Amino acid sequence: MRIAVAAQGPGLDSPVDQRFGRCPYFVITDPSTREVEALPNEAAGALQGAGTRAAQALGSKDVDVVLVGEIGPNPLAALRAAGLKVYTGISGTVADAVYEYLSGRLTEVAQATVPTHTGIQGGGRRGRPGAGPGSGRARRGGGPGQGTGQAKGDINL
Repeated sequence: MRIAVAAQGPGLDSPVDQRFGRCPYFVITDPSTREVEALPNEAAGALQGAGTRAAQALGSKDVDVVLVGEIGPNPLAALRAAGLKVYTGISGTVADAVYEYLSGRLTEVAQATVPTHTGIQGGGRRGRPGAGPGSGRARRGGGPGQGTGQAKGDINL
């Protein structure tokens, strides 16, 4: 089983990124072999379709599970079409996220957690206040610096 975590950096100690399509990296782990691979998200800078392109990249890497803070409807549909399971509301480090998944503490997402185009500047809820419908201040989940600093134990990586 291969687990991909949307991450702000390339390692197990990197913070989980709240955005799927715009995260800088996907850290892919295989707990049975302890293999860890950092996949730069080449779709992160795309003008449009970043989430769908990122989903296609993960599908080509034989990933089974995706862990991320938030996800929009288009990448969620693309991941599901590829047969991947998606879990959201994730925070802390990549290692924390994998541990939570392996411990059975996460629930597979039933629907998108943010509207379309949320991760791009000026789109969705991340627009300037007063700039029109859907604009305003974005809701942010747990990000860097919000962890407990406590070890979670052996995650078999």
